[in-house]
Amino acid sequence: MADITSWTDRQLNNLEKNYISAGKDAGGPFTLAEVKLEKLRRLPSQLDTLTVARKIVELAKQSEDGLTTYGELWTSINPDQEWKGNAAQQIVANALGRVIAYCVKNQLPILTVLVVQAGKRELSDKAVENICREASSLGVAVGSDPKAFVRDQRKAAINLTQFPD
Repeated sequence: MADITSWTDRQLNNLEKNYISAGKDAGGPFTLAEVKLEKLRRLPSQLDTLTVARKIVELAKQSEDGLTTYGELWTSINPDQEWKGNAAQQIVANALGRVIAYCVKNQLPILTVLVVQAGKRELSDKAVENICREASSLGVAVGSDPKAFVRDQRKAAINLTQFPD
């Protein structure tokens, strides 16, 4: 059987659609979670995934509340580039998608729970739900309490010291 990385985007999309149509998450050459992970890994990103993962933890450790923002992350990685609204936000969002895949693949805590919007410096209920739904769809056991899952992921993420290549 071919490695999932050799499949085309179209093949992955078709397999994903077939699973969803059938209401299944396994049975083909790869599970639905594996397909979703591979699609996240392929997200276009101008930012290096490992660099972003490390920066998230570094910046969160330096902050008083153990969190960082999209803007802080952007400025830390791109000190010579101004934040340019939606364009910069999309670049960071794509990079965070790849970080989620990296975390799941390497059995790390979901580091993106440390990244919040600057205004309130907290994850909204919707953001918590999205994180849990995404993690669950990638095969992570999130349990029945989304806030507890995020709280546990934050504790583990902020204490992370090693990042597999």
